Amino acid sequence: MDVVSLICAGEQTSTQWRFRLDELAWRDMVDMLRQDDLPFVGLWCDGADVHALFLPDGQPLAATLGLEGGRYPALSPARAVSSLYERAIYDLYGAEAMWAVDVRSLLDHDVWSASAPLSAAPGAAGQHKGLITFQPSDAMQAAQGRVESIGPATGSRVPPFYTRLVLSNGLVACAETQTGYAHRGIAARARNARVEDVCRLTSRVAAGSSVAHQVAFCQAVENACGENVGTEVSLLRVALLEMERLFHHLYRLADLARLAGAHLVASHCMALREKLVVEAAPVTGSRLLMDVCVPGGVSVREATQMGDLCARLYELGQQAYPQLVLLWREYPGLAALLGGIGRVQADELERVGLDGPAARAAGWDCDGRRIIPAYEGLWRYTSGRTGGTAEDRALLLLDEVEESLRMLDLASARIGLTAGGTVPLSMQDGEGVGLVEGPWGGVLYWVRLAHGRVAEAFCRRPEISALLMFEQTLNNHAAEDAALLACSLGMNAAALDG
Repeated sequence: MDVVSLICAGEQTSTQWRFRLDELAWRDMVDMLRQDDLPFVGLWCDGADVHALFLPDGQPLAATLGLEGGRYPALSPARAVSSLYERAIYDLYGAEAMWAVDVRSLLDHDVWSASAPLSAAPGAAGQHKGLITFQPSDAMQAAQGRVESIGPATGSRVPPFYTRLVLSNGLVACAETQTGYAHRGIAARARNARVEDVCRLTSRVAAGSSVAHQVAFCQAVENACGENVGTEVSLLRVALLEMERLFHHLYRLADLARLAGAHLVASHCMALREKLVVEAAPVTGSRLLMDVCVPGGVSVREATQMGDLCARLYELGQQAYPQLVLLWREYPGLAALLGGIGRVQADELERVGLDGPAARAAGWDCDGRRIIPAYEGLWRYTSGRTGGTAEDRALLLLDEVEESLRMLDLASARIGLTAGGTVPLSMQDGEGVGLVEGPWGGVLYWVRLAHGRVAEAFCRRPEISALLMFEQTLNNHAAEDAALLACSLGMNAAALDG
């Protein structure tokens, strides 16, 4: 018996792809996952149960276990990335993962107004009034060498997080981070909230991935209601997703170039991005592409102009793109610097679940756009790189900029003047999942609707896996490479903290 068969042998719930297991079956599932390569999505809690979501063949499959005395068997011995979910669950709900590989706090550093705030009986307020104390793991405590710290307040534009390094012979021997400084209580704000309010909230989870979060949430709501949007709406969403990919990649490339000291390259990246954003904002209604999707449709200011906008963005991009690529490839020392930083292997990325450009640049054939029907006839796989260095990731982003421009050009001829319309949703009770390929990897939402509201919502985002990859890859690098490595792997503390 494999893991899929084990889960499907559990008790059927009201959702056809979610099954309830008893504790022994859950433990068997964890043991079997040590050898099974079943794609793991995430782990979350609703106060009474814990849920583990998987994606066999791109289809959702969830296992549910009731909490016993506020405890459950940990999944982290079999899936490393689930450690971060377990730590967040404990901070928010007080539910303890037995035999977890890491029991340190992730979000709550004893400064909240209540501990376990989402549990049925929240605990007392935190008593820590001074600076937050770093909690090292056993490995960090055992490491020998000079200790250096970065953050949480650096004065740069990145969200705050703390990194402690142990240096040996000038290189990092051990690295760990502490997050939670950018926690905004998104899980609490989404509980029992109106669907439209949660949709607006999702567009603010991760800067640069607003559309991806909105579309994934809207798909989850639509699937929970048993409704499908029309071809025109789906195509408009694809156009918005590819615009976002363009804006995100150019911004990320500018950051990489700036951190590498190539300020001329950075200015060219930002100049092209600004030219495209200025063109798109009057039509979409938002420079950051926030609030452009609603369940059942889209919500852009001038929807009838979206086809023309796609064509204009393609023309503007094609005028500047060749010169940008030439400048990037020929800038003195840029390739050599990036080529020596952050080499990762595809199997390492797969182990922690970090997909997207970071994985494709290491040779892992993964792109969620291949399973999205609206991309049919537009998308083609962009990869061919296997080195897995920061240079490979940067060059892949450049390749995807060209691909997004090409897809916008093709989409421009298909988008009509009807603007797609909006499908009225019944908002019936149910559960649904939505998955899209965001700029930095897969973004997935699970939503449970009850009485016309969002009873619970869970979000899988690539930034969680990026944190584990950052800590692992920083070893044997110089301390000054930390910011460049974090940027190339897609680290975003605000998106991670939620």
